[in-house]
Amino acid sequence: MQFSKNALKSALSAFFHSEGFLVLYSAFVLVFSFLDCNAVILSVILLVCALIFFTQKDLKPLLIPLTTSYFALKFIDGKFDLNALFYISCAVFVISMIYYIVENKPKFFLTSNLKAAIPYGAAYVLAGSFATNYFADKIYEQQIGLLFIIAAAIAFFALIAANSDFDKPDFAFKVLFSLGTIVGLQCCITAIATENFLQEVFMKDLFHTNWGVYNGIITVFLFTIPASFALALKYKKYAFLFMLSAMMQFAAGHLTASRAAFVALTPFLVACFIATLVVSDRGARKKISAACGLALAIMLAVGTVVALLNADFVQDFFSVFSTRGFDLGRSKVWKQSIEFFLENPIFGLGLMHHDEIQQAAISYFWMSHNTILQALSSLGIVGFTGLMIHTLIKYKTFAKRNYFSYFCMIMIIATELYGMIDCLMPAPYYVMPLFLLLIVADRTKAEFQKAIPPLKNLR
Repeated sequence: MQFSKNALKSALSAFFHSEGFLVLYSAFVLVFSFLDCNAVILSVILLVCALIFFTQKDLKPLLIPLTTSYFALKFIDGKFDLNALFYISCAVFVISMIYYIVENKPKFFLTSNLKAAIPYGAAYVLAGSFATNYFADKIYEQQIGLLFIIAAAIAFFALIAANSDFDKPDFAFKVLFSLGTIVGLQCCITAIATENFLQEVFMKDLFHTNWGVYNGIITVFLFTIPASFALALKYKKYAFLFMLSAMMQFAAGHLTASRAAFVALTPFLVACFIATLVVSDRGARKKISAACGLALAIMLAVGTVVALLNADFVQDFFSVFSTRGFDLGRSKVWKQSIEFFLENPIFGLGLMHHDEIQQAAISYFWMSHNTILQALSSLGIVGFTGLMIHTLIKYKTFAKRNYFSYFCMIMIIATELYGMIDCLMPAPYYVMPLFLLLIVADRTKAEFQKAIPPLKNLR
C-alpha cells in the first residue's frame, strides 16, 4: 500500500511539473472562459490547488493556476451564484493547506520583492484614513477587508516562494506564453463567433472578453509577447510556433479597437523582435527572422482576406479614425485625480470614492488611468512612497545581464509606459504575471541564469 501511495505521488509530481499540466490547465481556462459557470470553475481551481497541496512538496505548480485562473472566470455579464460544490471545495482546499503545513513543516520566506511590496500593500489598508468621507462611505470596512486580503496574499506568495524549486527560470515564460495564447484565442474566437462583429462591436467600442476589456487585454500582451520571443530564442526548433502565437496576440490586441493598441503594439512588436536579435547569435537570428517573417506573412494574408471581404468596413474604419484621431481623452480624469489627491494627500480617498462620477460601467471604483495618479488619489503620499519602493526593487531585480532578466525588463518597461495612460495596480491581470516573474527571479540561483555573452561574441 505504501508503495502504491508513493508511486501515485511520484506520478502526480511528474505530471504537475510537466508541460502537460500547463497545456491541460490552459485548455481548461480557455474552454470554460466561454461558459457561464463561475461556481464550477472556482470549485475546479480550488480542487486542483488542493491536490497539489496534498501530493507535492514543491509548490511551483501552484503558480500555473495562480497566474491563469482569473482568465477563466466570467466577470462581465456573469453570475457568482455559489453552490454546495463550491463550499465543499473551499473546505477541501483549507484542509489541504493545513495538511501541507503539518506534513511538510514548510518555510515562509519573504523575498526581496515581497518585502518591498509590504509598504505598498499597507498603503491600501490605510487608504482613506482621515478623509472627510471616512464614515459616510464606511471606508473602515474596506480597510478591514483589504487587511485580510493583502495579508493572506503576501503569506501565500511567501509560502510558494519558500517551497518552490526554480532551477529553470524559463518556467515563467512558458506560463506567460500559455496565458498569451489563451487570451489571444479568447479575442479571436469572440470576434469570429459574434454576429456583425465589425459593425456592432468593433466600431462601437464594445469589445470585451469574459474577464475584461481592452486595457486588461493589452496589459497581458505586454507580458506575453516578449515571453514568446524569449522562448523562440531558447527553443529555436519551435520558433515558428512561438512567433505564430505572438502574431496572433498582436492581431488580437487590435481587435479590441483600442487606440492605444493601434499606436503602440506595432512599435512594441518591432522592439521585441530587434531586442531578441541583439542577443542572438548568427544562427538564431536566421531562424527567428525566418519564423517571424513567415508568421507575419500568415497574419497579413488573413488580414488581407478579411479586408477584401469587408471593403465597406475598412473605409468606415479609416474615416472614424481620421475623425476621432488618437486623443485618449485622459486629461479630464487626470485633472480630477489631482484634485482628489489634494482632498486627503497623506492617505488618499481609498479605492472606492466619488462613485457619483460615472466612469463607464465601473462607477464604484475610481480609475485615474495613470499608475502614479491612481496611487496619489486613492492611497496618497503613503501609497506613492510604497509604489516607488516596490518599483525601485523591481527594476533592481531585473537589472542583470542574463536572458531571463533581459526579457523581463522589456515587459516591465512596456507595462510601466502603458501604466501612464491606464490603471495597472491592483488589477489581477497585471499583478499575477508580475509576481510570477518577481518570485521566479528572486528564487532562481545565479548559476541557473544563463548569462548574455558580450555582443561581439554573438556576431
